[in-house]
Amino acid sequence: MVLLAVNFDNLHQILQSLYVDMMPLCSQMTGVAKGLAGLGALFYVAYRVWQSLARAEPIDVFPLLRPFALGLCIMFFPALVLGTLNSVMSPIVTGTHRILETQTFDMNEYRRQKDKLEFEAMKRNPETAYLVDKESFDNKLDELGALDAIEACGMYVDRARFR
Repeated sequence: MVLLAVNFDNLHQILQSLYVDMMPLCSQMTGVAKGLAGLGALFYVAYRVWQSLARAEPIDVFPLLRPFALGLCIMFFPALVLGTLNSVMSPIVTGTHRILETQTFDMNEYRRQKDKLEFEAMKRNPETAYLVDKESFDNKLDELGALDAIEACGMYVDRARFR
């Protein structure tokens, strides 16, 4: 998959696409982690039980549940851990995305207002009016005198490039 060939609107879509693409690729690694977690839990419990038996003490069951809880988290990692994180973080992501959209909309509106005000200010100023207003530009060219078509086209191009 080539990420650059796909058009994404925001970072959330990129991360979601990456998540969907990478989860199947990580299945072998999670299988190895499940096996290691099972062996680790088994050896830990066996060691603690053997230690309690060697000292002739009663076996404390509750500390032995911790490796099984970790093993369950590793075994059901995509559903239990990632699913929980995604469900907890989903409202935060959507809320911040809404805030971002409203602020972006406001910024676009402010930019339009700013451009309009700059245009009006330049149009009112006689020294810069010819740069933004076509009529003022034509009047300025008439003040300069007779110009041939090539010079006039060059000045129109310069004016367009300035805007």
